[in-house]
Amino acid sequence: MTIKRVSDNKFIAVDSAGKRVGTGSVSRRFVPRIFPDCPVQIVISVSCQPECRDLLYGAAVTRARMLAKMEEAPCRIYAEVDAGAKEELDILRALGFTLRDGITRMQRFVTDERITMPVYRDCTIVRDFLDREDEMQSCLKRYNECFGLKRDRAWLEKIASQTDFARILMVSPEEMCGELMVWSQGSNGVIGIIQTARSWRQKGVASYLLEDARMYFAHLGLRQAFFDVWISSPGCLALARKCGYKNGEALMLYPEFIQK
Repeated sequence: MTIKRVSDNKFIAVDSAGKRVGTGSVSRRFVPRIFPDCPVQIVISVSCQPECRDLLYGAAVTRARMLAKMEEAPCRIYAEVDAGAKEELDILRALGFTLRDGITRMQRFVTDERITMPVYRDCTIVRDFLDREDEMQSCLKRYNECFGLKRDRAWLEKIASQTDFARILMVSPEEMCGELMVWSQGSNGVIGIIQTARSWRQKGVASYLLEDARMYFAHLGLRQAFFDVWISSPGCLALARKCGYKNGEALMLYPEFIQK
């Protein structure tokens, strides 16, 4: 088994016959809007056959630690692992990782009770379907800036093509305060993406958008709603619980490297 570095931050595993049997990558995400106290996130992702898993993780973790030492801003290193992946977790623990983060699926029953909380003063709720070019481009730009990614138009078009897709916005006379994208899967509503402008946080924008989504799901006759939450994102888990979501089910695990 041989590990080859094919670019600065990508590795492949090749068996004795020269066949590729796995890949590992390290990516840097700058996400000050999500983690203002730790804006640099260095993410490890490995996909491979079991026989080369430890070698690929070793190479990726070594590269990630080197990148972290080059950073001036606070950063953390974490790996993306499927829920229930025991062997991967065992390898990462041996390499100095601790499991304390991930994506959890929260859920709630949909009700048609009217929204009792007020819209923030001078703001308006708007629903649209991303059917205008300028909306598509500005939405994609905000998403990439918020999450430190480089999603393309095809990715957003795929989301907008989901059954019962809608975008729910709260706007002030001067700017957009927050936006939420939702759709349905069978008899369930899905809270897909939620973003709040930095200057509008802690003002009830996200809570109201989630309540408006509940009303939208009720109008569609859906029974439950799902909200996938990044546990370590400040306030996100508390927001979900405040809006009636509970019973989290782990979808992805994010073991984090602990500096010693």
